[in-house]
Amino acid sequence: MNTFLLESENDMAYLKLGGQLDYERVTDYIITIRVQNKYNLAAETVVNVAIKDVNDNIPIFKDVAAGTVLEHEPPGAPVMQVRAFDADGTYEFNQVKYELNDHRELFEIDEYTGNITTKITFDREEKDSYVIKVIAMDNAESALLLNGQPNRGQQSFHIIIGDTNDNPPKFTQKNYQAEALENANLNALVTEIRAVDNDTASEVYYSIVDGNPNEQFKMEPNTGKIRVNKNLDYETTTSYNLRVRAFDGIYEDFADVIIKIENVNDERPRFLDFNRNATIPEEELREGCIVKVEAYDPDLPRDVDQHIKYYIVKPELEEFMRIDDTGCLTLIKPLDRDPPNGYEKWQIYINAKDEDGGPNSLHAPTEITIILTDINDNAPYLDMPGPVVWPENKDPGVITKLHANDNDGDNNGPPFHFELDNFAPDVIQKGFRITDDGNSNYQIEAIRRFDREQQKTYFVPIVISDNGIRPMTGTSTLTVVIGDENDNEMKPGHSEIFVYNYKGLSSSVIGRVFVEDEDDWDLPDKTFGWKSSEHRDKFQLDEATGDISVMYNPIYEDVLEGTFDLEFSVWEESRLFERHTVDASVRVVIKKIPEIAIDRSGSIRLANITAEEFIALSKREELQKYIGKLFNISTDNVDVFTAFTTKTGEFLDVRFSAHGSPYYMPEKINGKLAEHQSELEDLIGGKVYMVNIDECLIEKASCESSCMNVLIKHERPQTVRTNRTSFVGVHAEIQTECSCSSPPAENICYNGGTMVGKTCNCPEGYNSGPRCEVIDVGFSGDGYAWYQPLTLCESGRINLQLETGTDNGLVFYVGPLSYSGSPLKVKDFMSLEVSNGFAKLLVDYGTGTSLLEQKEVNIGDGRKHDVEIKWNSKNIELIVDSCTMRTCMSLAAPVGTHEFLNVNGPVQVGGTSKNLGALGSQLGWTYVPTSKGFVGCISNFTFNDHVYNLGEPSYSVSASPGCSRILTQAVTFGIDTNFLVALLVCIAVLLILILAVVVHKRKSDDMYKDHDDIRENIINYEDEGGGEGDMTGYDLNVLRLQHYDGDFKKPHDLLGSRPHDEVPDICGFLDGKKRQVDEENTDEPVDNLRHYAYEGDGNSTGSLSSLASGTDDGDLNFEYLSDFGPRFRKLADMYGEHSSDESEGNYEVPGSESWC
Repeated sequence: MNTFLLESENDMAYLKLGGQLDYERVTDYIITIRVQNKYNLAAETVVNVAIKDVNDNIPIFKDVAAGTVLEHEPPGAPVMQVRAFDADGTYEFNQVKYELNDHRELFEIDEYTGNITTKITFDREEKDSYVIKVIAMDNAESALLLNGQPNRGQQSFHIIIGDTNDNPPKFTQKNYQAEALENANLNALVTEIRAVDNDTASEVYYSIVDGNPNEQFKMEPNTGKIRVNKNLDYETTTSYNLRVRAFDGIYEDFADVIIKIENVNDERPRFLDFNRNATIPEEELREGCIVKVEAYDPDLPRDVDQHIKYYIVKPELEEFMRIDDTGCLTLIKPLDRDPPNGYEKWQIYINAKDEDGGPNSLHAPTEITIILTDINDNAPYLDMPGPVVWPENKDPGVITKLHANDNDGDNNGPPFHFELDNFAPDVIQKGFRITDDGNSNYQIEAIRRFDREQQKTYFVPIVISDNGIRPMTGTSTLTVVIGDENDNEMKPGHSEIFVYNYKGLSSSVIGRVFVEDEDDWDLPDKTFGWKSSEHRDKFQLDEATGDISVMYNPIYEDVLEGTFDLEFSVWEESRLFERHTVDASVRVVIKKIPEIAIDRSGSIRLANITAEEFIALSKREELQKYIGKLFNISTDNVDVFTAFTTKTGEFLDVRFSAHGSPYYMPEKINGKLAEHQSELEDLIGGKVYMVNIDECLIEKASCESSCMNVLIKHERPQTVRTNRTSFVGVHAEIQTECSCSSPPAENICYNGGTMVGKTCNCPEGYNSGPRCEVIDVGFSGDGYAWYQPLTLCESGRINLQLETGTDNGLVFYVGPLSYSGSPLKVKDFMSLEVSNGFAKLLVDYGTGTSLLEQKEVNIGDGRKHDVEIKWNSKNIELIVDSCTMRTCMSLAAPVGTHEFLNVNGPVQVGGTSKNLGALGSQLGWTYVPTSKGFVGCISNFTFNDHVYNLGEPSYSVSASPGCSRILTQAVTFGIDTNFLVALLVCIAVLLILILAVVVHKRKSDDMYKDHDDIRENIINYEDEGGGEGDMTGYDLNVLRLQHYDGDFKKPHDLLGSRPHDEVPDICGFLDGKKRQVDEENTDEPVDNLRHYAYEGDGNSTGSLSSLASGTDDGDLNFEYLSDFGPRFRKLADMYGEHSSDESEGNYEVPGSESWC
């Protein structure tokens, strides 16, 4: 922008300002002016312009900062210096002076230097800061204001009154009170106290100066928090009076802190001295206290009630004795000193619990020994290991010496006296005798020769007496086995071996060659060999023992299956007869069994029957047929593949599977057999100890808490041998794991899901779990579904969602399915039901039923509700809709002494197959679940986070996976019941009107119908077929005979004339029609030949409708229909003159019911 402008006017040129001038920027200008004529002649001149300064700048403060002055400083104390600058360029305009605009009574400022000083003495506790305004002005009239005054600038400054330690700290109160538990942890906070100090520059420090013996407490110096420093003990000191100090470096203050120690139950009860040994006679029920114990609670003064409860530690002793609250131990049943169930010294452990045995009580044990004096209350018994063997055909002699024992003490025991029972059978008395050598050494002798083939074993009753004060006499049985001698020649024999092939049979002995032989200890005298070479590539024979085993062959080992007839020769030689040979045949049936059959197998545990009896008596085959009949499937679809005696020798375990397509789940098989347990026992002849073998079912028998069953499948088979029948099955047994961990998740996706990485991509259209499980199932009140049982866990949790519009119904039940007097006596169960619209939970650990009800949330309102059930050895919880308030959750303790839920039956959802009322009365449940079925939808059923696949139950009746076909309740849709009834009535009336119109229209059409065109039975079957001819669009003309030259005849004309009672030749009639069709010439392609036996237009066999049509009443004689047989009886009744009802005697059955 040009500062100056040059304007020409005639012969003159004027120099003018083109913009503002600023002296502070440019003080003078040198301007060169050039003039030029038309001849381009020019001249120049220089003009000097000097700028004159004016007062046009306002003083401005620099370095605006806060000032500080300490309190209590005398007047005149410096505070701060302020500085302002004036930008004018000349001295007469840029000299600055200062003055205060406010607080002039407090501060003053030097007008030339800007130094601010105090005029009074300040106290920070009154006011700790000030804001003052300082004015800076220059020394001439302002060129901006034009009011004759100088330019002025103003700035605010913050002045802080500095603090000095001039105030003492003060505690908020002089006396404090606090409480601390005697079992408080170290460093636990007891209380916090504070002292107030008006000075901010001084920091307060806290300390305990007195009343803290042994430094039980410590105090944080900067916060005033008092903490526990050492363990407290109420029984030692009940309170502390601490003297605490607050100090700021100059001043201090004191306060008292009283800390009361709260007594907690941290001391176990202590027993007073007593006589720990008591001596009483055995088998005597003594009145009064055997021993009296007394304990006290160190947490309580001795002169108050100690609230001690006494308990017998071992539950098995509670049937013999009890102890009351006074510590008096009394007998309720006599004690036995003698084995096997008695002890000379009984050790009893007594627990004393304080706080009346409450949940937070502590206990202390003590031991009592009861010494029993002996009485002669046991008869002596024969003490000899196993049976004794006496060879057959041996001359009379001593069989063995006799030894006895007595469970009583030595004073009531030996020496013993033996004699043969006078009531022994004649065969015993004529075969044996007992003799004494005179020194109380007794022996039994054979007094004749024995023949094993006549009798193998003799049970000899021996009477034994002891030497007690009152002698006791007992009878024991000595088993004498007659040893075998090979004195009978063998005969040909036949046996059968059934084998299940599971993962190969290499080198497995499957059975033995059998021959008929009265001798049974003569195997060393026999030699075995092959008679036929057939199947020798598959089986091998041990020539010494006759054992048959499968030969190793990797080609067909795993797939060996079928029936194999093996032929052998057996040689025998004895000192009593010459060497001879017989034939023996063995049929081996091998069936391959897949692994899924074992994984999905059911099982039963039987008592009072051995594996040999189960096989030899064909109980395996009977069980196989029974299961097939129970499930209405072929016996070939049932496999009983395991039968073995348990390790204890007490039970027989049997496993089996069944399949239609696919294999049935074990819950289905076990559940059905459990429902028919009595029939099963009658069939097998043994006692069913357990259905679904569960080694965890008996509490603490295998594990102390959590327990899991694991099916172990051994590759080597299990063999059961009898003489004529042998069974080789799969060795599959249950073993336990003392844990509750879920098995690893299978890398499979259910219901059409696909695996993507480690997760499942599930199809749309239904609610699904992490493995595409269908997570909801619906019921309409008359069904149920079975799922896998619950695992025994130390603590369990079930979560589910339910939606129902009804007030009552069983949501789920898990527990026994039947009761037939099983020695197990396991009656544990759990059930959840909707009762009057609210959730009701029943849980029984086997020693009493706990009832939990939730009365806050109505779950029968048609909405979806969450239900959570938690249980452990101490508590059972029922929570609805995640509500943890006391009003909408229920908490109870298990009833009785059992601690876990032991169940092995299926989880029955939506209802149950059993009448739980009858079952509950048999099992003695305190509360019985309802048997009323559930109406609604159940979803998201999980047990310890394991998602149940509700869409694939093991067995179900009227269950709808996905809740797709549930009977919808009116309340579900919020529809009033009266409105719904009115709506249904309107719909019914409308349907009746529509039906009436349709019937009326059909009758109107029949009035004008051509009677020669019979079409009332034409049906459009949307079946594709007939080759290219199917393009006729279902034209029934293709059904007509193409070349039928004969006259159309009625059916009865084709049968010919006959007497009324003659049986028509139906077979000839049908054969004629068939022959007519076969001989017909047709132009249609072969693949279009069809002859449907439909009545109607073009059908040569006529139409049944013709029975009601025609113009000649003579054609309406249909009496012959009654002679066609039972299949035509209805037609005879409809069109004949006489009824064919057998009660009227007008019908006689002419032979067979068959046409041909």
